[in-house]
Amino acid sequence: MDYQTEITKVKDLLAKAKDILIVTHENPNDDSVGASLALYLGLVSLGKKVTVACPDAMTVGLSNYVGVNKVISDLSAKKNFIISLDYVDGSIEKVSYNIEGDKFNLVVEPRVGFETFSQEKVHYSYASGSADLIFAVNTIHLGGLKKLYEGNKDLFAGKQIINVDRHPNNAQYGAVNIVDVAASTTAEVVARVLSMLGVKLTVDIATNLLNAVYGGTVNFTSQNVSSGAFDVASVAIKAGGKRFGSSVPSGEERPFQEVVVPQGTETMTLQHSDDDGHNHPHPHPVVAEGLQQGVQSPSPTTQTPPDWLKPKIFKSSNLL
Repeated sequence: MDYQTEITKVKDLLAKAKDILIVTHENPNDDSVGASLALYLGLVSLGKKVTVACPDAMTVGLSNYVGVNKVISDLSAKKNFIISLDYVDGSIEKVSYNIEGDKFNLVVEPRVGFETFSQEKVHYSYASGSADLIFAVNTIHLGGLKKLYEGNKDLFAGKQIINVDRHPNNAQYGAVNIVDVAASTTAEVVARVLSMLGVKLTVDIATNLLNAVYGGTVNFTSQNVSSGAFDVASVAIKAGGKRFGSSVPSGEERPFQEVVVPQGTETMTLQHSDDDGHNHPHPHPVVAEGLQQGVQSPSPTTQTPPDWLKPKIFKSSNLL
């Protein structure tokens, strides 16, 4: 897929959006939650108001992800309560409100010459809460959102959806579809998106990405693990990300910086099986294009050598 073209579309949509909703599928797992919360933290850092939702409650095993306490399971909490009046053009002089103790009073002053409002002309309803833009993460189709979608179809029908995923059977339902079937986790796709949006790679974002990749690849043992998974893990560790169960440093932010792939780097066609049980070619180079990393390092000993992307040739000893 052409990341650059799709990211240009995302930037255009983000420029117009202030209130963003991130949703992910039922039965949450490391990849869906870690990727969603990394995206959440990244968009918040860009000054956006962000809500993240999953139809099922978070399990204990997912409780260490940074921002997991922000995940809601019911969008009704964001629904607006609407009071409607049967209206004749020009019949309202003024609308105001006042608060008396624990009562909120909406005052509608009728214009002289028009009929006074009555209880029979008042109606109540709910509407989906405000969201200028929706990101659907690691979700093959909108049906996988269950009650989030079923109870809020008007919201999803009326807003632009950015579909971020890695599954080959994704339904391509978004206005923008960032679906990279060569990735072994959606966290890898989110890492590329955040990098290209210019998001600072904080320790919290790095920690979420790192653990999402580990969990999504079963500690890099899954059959379809990609080179991009190792790249993201390496970048996240260098930025201060830690596996859950170890202490996580806090404080500094590390800007993403492009890693330049040396000329002549060879590509490999890898076969990986996905959820549909079929093998798919891996079209990307061994070194993922455009991946970025933190440029700061806590000590010179952790500096990545300048030739780390170049092939290494090891010679056997003459003492054999």
